[in-house]
Amino acid sequence: MSQTEFLQRLSNLLKNIPEEEKQDILSDYEEHFRIAIESGRPEIQVAAELGKPEIIAKECITNFHLEKASENQSVSSLFRAIYTSVGLGFFNVIFLLGPFIAAVAVIFSLFVVSFAFLITPLAAIASAFTVDSISEFFLNLFISIGFAGLGLLIGVGGFKVSRAFIAWSTNYVKSNLNIIKEENKSI
Repeated sequence: MSQTEFLQRLSNLLKNIPEEEKQDILSDYEEHFRIAIESGRPEIQVAAELGKPEIIAKECITNFHLEKASENQSVSSLFRAIYTSVGLGFFNVIFLLGPFIAAVAVIFSLFVVSFAFLITPLAAIASAFTVDSISEFFLNLFISIGFAGLGLLIGVGGFKVSRAFIAWSTNYVKSNLNIIKEENKSI
């Protein structure tokens, strides 16, 4: 494959990342070709040594989403990073996607329980119209305030767990990408 074909293919495969990032990647590979050609190596050999444009594009897209996930530490950027890394190998589909979905479901459940506990004082206030005595109302109110406090604790815990999970997932995807890069070099 010639330099032009290689770079054109890579450019087409990098359509899902911003143009500035795409141009940086393409200029890096143009530089690889320029240096190799100046040292007397043919374009076809350089293209073969660099690897398949499809794998390079997937690695670049994954790196881009990982950087975004590291900067934003948001679930959506992490999902994009996970999604692109899952495309890199069957192993990830089996061993990453299932536990990842389960962990996200548990973290989501923590936030739902936290929210439910936080709004229990509203239910206690609404029960003022249905209780028989003022003491029963205050009992409901104090119990609901306890649940609201527990909801705050669960919410803070859920937030900390979600941040730790995002950090761990990002590190896992980075290490997975490094393993795949090493496998690509040996091919």
